[in-house]
Amino acid sequence: MKKYSKKTVITIIIVNIMLVVTAICWIKLNKFNYSDHLDEVIIKIDDSSVTLREFGYYIYEVEDFVQEQALIYDPDNPKHWWNTHFSAGMDSQFVCDYAKKVAINTCISDEIYYQEAVSSGITLSSDEEIQAADTAKEAFNSMTPEQITATGINEVIVLDMTRRHALAAKYAETLIENEDMTAYSDDPQKLVNWDGAFYLEKVLPRHVTWTNEEVLDQITFGLITVNQS
Repeated sequence: MKKYSKKTVITIIIVNIMLVVTAICWIKLNKFNYSDHLDEVIIKIDDSSVTLREFGYYIYEVEDFVQEQALIYDPDNPKHWWNTHFSAGMDSQFVCDYAKKVAINTCISDEIYYQEAVSSGITLSSDEEIQAADTAKEAFNSMTPEQITATGINEVIVLDMTRRHALAAKYAETLIENEDMTAYSDDPQKLVNWDGAFYLEKVLPRHVTWTNEEVLDQITFGLITVNQS
């Protein structure tokens, strides 16, 4: 058996300690800090952009919805549901990953429909404006101070995103009323959704989209506005 001198052993120990310390420092220096990226663009649709702060609207909405399911599934440990993996062939994924997918693609489809509504001269009626304002106020008031701080959003952002969502939904309804969808078997409401065949085949290709994967890959749904402790 090969023998090592005391000096060699000490040197090996020191080198290993240095490697561990270097690794710890690297992890700390490269640790993702959500708040540092709030004003960074994470989604682009044509000439429009959405910052992480604005995207917080979708994060809150999706996390709030899924958290309700999580609490039904396991009231004592809702994270259990968020970390549940569903096996469905190519579509296999964790709940947290699917929630992120829904938020991102809903944001993109909302902006696309919003742009097309504006280009088509479609606007919200006075009653729809009031309804959007009421919905936005209710949503913002339902958020805790911790959730507001976590997302970095404010009442103005919530109102703006709610109005955009309302106008996008109104435009989607005009597509259902005016476009020929007889070639599809799904319900028209599903066809114009972010994962609907009509939207994916006819609407989405008309626009250029981009997502900031460097930031989005660092975000874990189920831990931003819920399960914070």
